[in-house]
Amino acid sequence: MLDTELLSRAPSRALDVLTPLGDVRFAVRVGGWDVPARPELTWGLGSGARLCRWRHRSVRLDVLSGTTRPEQPGVTREAVIFRVLAREALSEFVVQAELADPPPDAAGAEGAFTVGTADAVVSVGGPDVEALRRCSLEGRHVPPYWSGRLAADAVELDGARLTWQLPGVERGDYAELWASVAWSDADGDPGRAVEIDPARVLRELTR
Repeated sequence: MLDTELLSRAPSRALDVLTPLGDVRFAVRVGGWDVPARPELTWGLGSGARLCRWRHRSVRLDVLSGTTRPEQPGVTREAVIFRVLAREALSEFVVQAELADPPPDAAGAEGAFTVGTADAVVSVGGPDVEALRRCSLEGRHVPPYWSGRLAADAVELDGARLTWQLPGVERGDYAELWASVAWSDADGDPGRAVEIDPARVLRELTR
């Protein structure tokens, strides 16, 4: 993802995104390996983003995260891009994003949810199945063979929890998944801000 020889090491911490309504927590499982909450290595970037890395005998996981500029005024957004590089054939790639202790009502559709109180609104989102299938067919971000392997329910929404249950990755291949967390005061509309172009966000975070 980046040449780490040119980056400065940074303190390690979990991928949680702190919002006005609590933490959005991420969990990852790759090929049956439950990735630890804290990365093995962390680097800081000039943009303020950070690159985290986990290493396992079968996979390397890089996660780039940082604040990006949304088009909507009054909205704060943090993007997270997960990238797995398969050292051996991987049976699955699973990412979960969950708002801890959310308000009772969550509205959403495939790939995103929004919760709110009288003080703030928080949205969490990422690609739906059709977006992933389109990327696969176009040879962007995910392997080309995913187009025929993505299940119709590969993206599951359960209240304030999103789960991407993605296909395996063959040895030597890579796959990327992106998610974003956006929030505003109660009068804002962060739901539109979680629809991101991962390539543009990647350029913004690594500039």
